[in-house]
Amino acid sequence: MKWLKRGLIALVLIGTFLVIVMDDPNAGLKRQAIHFNTGDNQLTGELILPLGSESPNQCVVFVHGSGDVPTDAFGCYLPLWRVLAANGWCALSWNKPGVGESSGDWRSQSMQDRADEVAAAIRYLRQTLGLKDGKLGLMGFSQAGWVIPKVAHQVENIDFLISVGGAVNWMAQSEYSGRQRRLAAGYSESAIAEEQAAEATVDALIQSGASYQQYLNHVKQDDNAPMSEAFWQFVQRNWASDVTADLIDLDVPTLALFGARDAYVDSDKTASTYHQLLANAPLSFYHVRVFEQADHSLLRTDNIANAHSERHRWLTLARIWWQGEAAFADGVMPCLTSWLAQFESGRPTQTDICASEQLSDVKPVLNADTTQG
Repeated sequence: MKWLKRGLIALVLIGTFLVIVMDDPNAGLKRQAIHFNTGDNQLTGELILPLGSESPNQCVVFVHGSGDVPTDAFGCYLPLWRVLAANGWCALSWNKPGVGESSGDWRSQSMQDRADEVAAAIRYLRQTLGLKDGKLGLMGFSQAGWVIPKVAHQVENIDFLISVGGAVNWMAQSEYSGRQRRLAAGYSESAIAEEQAAEATVDALIQSGASYQQYLNHVKQDDNAPMSEAFWQFVQRNWASDVTADLIDLDVPTLALFGARDAYVDSDKTASTYHQLLANAPLSFYHVRVFEQADHSLLRTDNIANAHSERHRWLTLARIWWQGEAAFADGVMPCLTSWLAQFESGRPTQTDICASEQLSDVKPVLNADTTQG
């Protein structure tokens, strides 16, 4: 068996070498190390410029989802950065607190803390890195769906928001995600109901402000490893997160993208809620899209796989490293490019963004094309 293991390792190394030789993931990019302060933390990251650019002219700030996410999200952002650079946009991203060289601990943050962090990054980008009055958008993933609308309410001169796989309500999203995880593992409906009932008691402890020791006493007979104390406190700090209030009075053009094969967010229900809320918001226009053959990150897939497994996550990363932009579902990159193009000269007024023949795999949610105000 040792020879088989060594052979597999050799194949991985050879494959990695071929990827580097055949398709440089940094092609067209100029990556510049940056650092800025927010609160007691110093955060490290990168400014990613189109090759040949010396300073930012128009830029997209990347806002991570949950967990220990580094600047490039383990390489997941590279295809997006390349598309941005090819269209003349820079990107700004950083290691979450406690990741890489960034100080602090993301688990000590509320969603408002995260919004304050993004606001600090924007100030740094405009005042220190030279963007000044250039066009600026925010692109948030998953958990960042609760963050970027808050930023839009507290920072002026944000031109647009792009939300990828954002949920509406924390507890509802957790319930959906848990159900999908158990379905993928082959649980029966009765077994799922039993586990959901057990989770409901833990949720009650979270919402009551119970101590970590009370939680440990409750789950000590559980076969699953308990969450850490730091994460327990993180959940207690954020379980009430709900984007409804922030979307109702949002005044920044917003593109909300979802994958129909999402294992973490109920995409159809969430997209419909986004449409209903944004339709009555004071923003000038918005677009909501569900890509039929896409997962939580808008990568191409035919089913809701067990996205929670470590093996699946590594295979997903390998796909992105190998395929680059081609790993994303049909229409995703053209949709992103079309959206950005509308901001090249003033605020856009068109209502057919992401609706070209190239995007036949995209399903509009209700009547998501609208112009208001």
